[in-house]
Formats: sequence, C-alpha cells, structure tokens
Amino acid sequence: MIVFIIRVAVILLMLILTMVFIAKKIPRKMPHKQKQWWVIAHILFVIVYFCGIAGQSVVLFSMASFSEKGSIHAGLKFISYFDDYLTIPGAMGSFVTGVWIALRTNWGGLTAYYWIMAKWIGNIFAILLGSTITGNVVHNLFPKILSSDVEPSQNPLYFQSRQILFLGMGISLTILTFLVVISYLKPWGKRKK
Repeated sequence: MIVFIIRVAVILLMLILTMVFIAKKIPRKMPHKQKQWWVIAHILFVIVYFCGIAGQSVVLFSMASFSEKGSIHAGLKFISYFDDYLTIPGAMGSFVTGVWIALRTNWGGLTAYYWIMAKWIGNIFAILLGSTITGNVVHNLFPKILSSDVEPSQNPLYFQSRQILFLGMGISLTILTFLVVISYLKPWGKRKK
C-alpha cells in the first residue's frame, strides 16, 4: 500500500516537473482565447471528477439497503466503473489542466499565489486518498468479500470496508468542494518573495 502511494506521488510530481520544463521552453504566455479553452476544459474535468465521486457516494448510500449478494456485487461494479471512467480521468484531467493554466498564464506558476498552491496540493492529496481508499477497498477487499462463502450482509469485513469507503468519499467530496470554493473566491493573495 505504501509503495503504491509513493508510486502515484512520484508519477504526479514527475508530471508536474515535465509540465514546468515544457512551460519554461515556451517563452510567451498563453493567449487569452487559448486560456479560455483551457479553463473550459479544466471546469469540465472538475465536473466529471465531482460527478464520479458523487455517483460513487449515491451508489454506496443505496447499497446500505442491499442484502442480496448479487445486488451488492452490482453496486460494487458501478462504484468501480464510476472510479475507472469518471473519477480517475476527471482527477487527472483537472490536475493537468490546472497545473498547465497556472504555469502558462499571468498567475506566475505554481508557487506565486497561496490559493494556487492550496489547489494543486489539495488535488494531489485527493488523488492519493482516492486511489488508496477507493482503489484498495473496491479492487482488493470487496472481491475477497464477495468470493467468500459468508454472505456480505453477515460479514463484518464488508461493513468495515463500506464504512472506510463512506469516510473516503466524504473526505474526497469535502476536499473537492473546498477546491472549487477557493477557485472561485481566490481568498489568499500573492506570496511575498
């Protein structure tokens, strides 16, 4: 688990360093029209990211009333699909577009403003949290639970895993809401040099 977290963190940091390197090779800032398209793409990725986590939460809440193994299995498949096809692409897309916009506009990079630093650090934290909690529970624990002879509704590991998933989804939604709010309000000013 720790190795996986380190691997994801290293990939994200290498992605940032690559984008910083490319942005330094392009001498001029992004034209206004191009910036608008990048912001639109960024907003769309954030919406996909938010919808993925919200969809997972809705399915998870509805699974509380499921008692049959087949229904629980279907709910877990939907959570897995939301994670694979909405949450992960939305998270990576919003991360990449956000970093690129910060590097190529008059905001002066990733460390010029406190709110930009909070956004990319918060996004990295949300990606690491989501990939470890959701990834571990959905892709590792739940298949073991469903393959056992004990019914999930009578298995304490199923309820514990579901509670961990509830906690992870709640934290992820809170982080994303915070990131959206600071994107709109831009509450902290420029850093002093």
